[in-house]
Amino acid sequence: MTGSADVAERAGGRLRHLWSFREDVAVAAGARDSVVVSWASGAVAVEPAGPTVREVLRRMELGPVLLGNAVVVGAAGEMDPHVYAYLLMRPVFARFPQLLRRTVGFDDLRGALVSIGPLAEGAAMCVPPLRAGAVLQLVVGVSVAFDGPSATVEMRSASHRVVLHRYEALLVVARLAWPATPEAVAATLPIPAHVTAGVLDYLVAAGVVAPVAPVTPVTPASPPPSRSGSRPRGCGR
Repeated sequence: MTGSADVAERAGGRLRHLWSFREDVAVAAGARDSVVVSWASGAVAVEPAGPTVREVLRRMELGPVLLGNAVVVGAAGEMDPHVYAYLLMRPVFARFPQLLRRTVGFDDLRGALVSIGPLAEGAAMCVPPLRAGAVLQLVVGVSVAFDGPSATVEMRSASHRVVLHRYEALLVVARLAWPATPEAVAATLPIPAHVTAGVLDYLVAAGVVAPVAPVTPVTPASPPPSRSGSRPRGCGR
C-alpha cells in the first residue's frame, strides 16, 4: 500500500484520532522485551517493543486511546507527539490491521463522532485526507440502523462496521444521499467545517461513501457513471 498519508500524520487541529483493539484481543508481556498480541484465531509477538510501544498496546486493549498520550516523556523530541506515535506504531499496526478500530472525536469532551471496526479477517483500513472538490455520495446499498443513541451504517458487502455516535455524524451521512463536494456539505450543515471533513475522511475510508463522476449525458461511447465507488488507496507503510 503506497502513496497516501493517513490523517493521523497531520499535527494539530481539534479533531482527535483514537485507536483501540476489537473486544477479543488480549495484550500480554512476552519473553524479554516483547509484547504478545493475541486474539481468537492467532497471536503476534511484537519485538523489540520499547516503552512507548508497550504502553500504546496496553492502553488500546482497554479502549480508544490517543497515541500521543502514551509517548514516553522526551521520546518525541521536537515532533508533535501524536504524529511521532503514529509513525512509530505504523509498522506494528501493519502486522495485525484486522484487529484495529479507528475512532474520530472532537475536543469538546462530548465523546466520539464515528468509529470504524473490521468485520472480517484481513480487513485493513487507513484514512487518507480527501481531495478538495471531490464529488461524494453514499454507496448504493448503504442503510442506517438506529440503536439507542447511536446508529450503524450498514452495507451487505462492507468490510468494516461504521458506528455514528453523535448527531453531527448522522447529519453528514444524511446530506450525502445526494452528490456533493466536502465544501458543499460543510456549507449546508450547522457544524464546524473541520468536523464535517473529519467525518467524511472516515466514511470514505470505510467504503460507505465514495467519489462519483460528475453527471454527464450517456452516449454509446460513454457508459453511465458508476456509484459503486471504491475505498481509497491504502496509506504507505
